[in-house]
Parts: sequence; C-alpha cells; structure tokens
Amino acid sequence: MRGRPLIIEWRESVEELQSRYVAERNGHRRARLNAMLMLRKEQPISEVCHAVGVDYRTIQRWLSWYRQSGLDAVLDRTPGHAAPGRPSHLSKEQIEELLAKANTGDFRTVWDAVHWTHDKFGVDYTYTGMHALLNRNQRNRQL
Repeated sequence: MRGRPLIIEWRESVEELQSRYVAERNGHRRARLNAMLMLRKEQPISEVCHAVGVDYRTIQRWLSWYRQSGLDAVLDRTPGHAAPGRPSHLSKEQIEELLAKANTGDFRTVWDAVHWTHDKFGVDYTYTGMHALLNRNQRNRQL
C-alpha cells in the first residue's frame, strides 16, 4: 500500500546534491545531504530512513525545514552548528553552587548530585542530564 506522493519543489539538481554530499566532511550534515539526495532521486522516505539511520518523522521534519528555507536550513540545524540546545533547569548561581560542591568532593557519584539538586532546588535531573551538566560546565571552566 502506497502513501501520498512526496511533492517537493527542489532547488538543487541531483548533481548539485551529489557534489555537496561528496565534499561534506561533517557526519551529521553528510547524513542529511544523503537523505536529501535519495529523496531527490525519488526514493521513498521509508528507504531513506533505513539507509540514513533516522526515524521516519525525522525525515519529515528535515523536509519541512527544506520547504520553508531550503537546504542550508536543513544543514545548519545539525548538532554543534549554532544549535542552542535546551536551557538549563538551574540558574547560573545554582550551577555555580552545584559545581562548588562537586569540586570539593561532596558528591561521590552523579546520583549524589542528582539527589542534592532535587533536595536543595526542587529540580529533577536524570543521571544522564546531570552527568552532561557537570561535564559541560567543568569543560567551560577549564577554557
């Protein structure tokens, strides 16, 4: 059973997409260029998702960005390319207090920091979120 036909007003030719794909060195951007190239060659979204390794909905989102603003909008939204990420649940002052406790050795584990943050500020973090927060802010302090 087939879905609706994919209708896109392409601004680039297959050759242009191919040359950009070959020249691109960033993995995230390269995957998106590959997806756009495959779609430009009229391959179904389901095949493109499988080949690129992303969810069907992700391809749809990329196509939405393409329709609105073109290929550069799709490529500029990759991680690390001016993507702001989520704002912190803690204020700068709270982060400083957390880091001060971490630097004095008050936390033996990341879970200790998670529990302390919940008790002190009423903010819930996952293990992964707290780990990322601590690592990111430690790196920023070293720069």
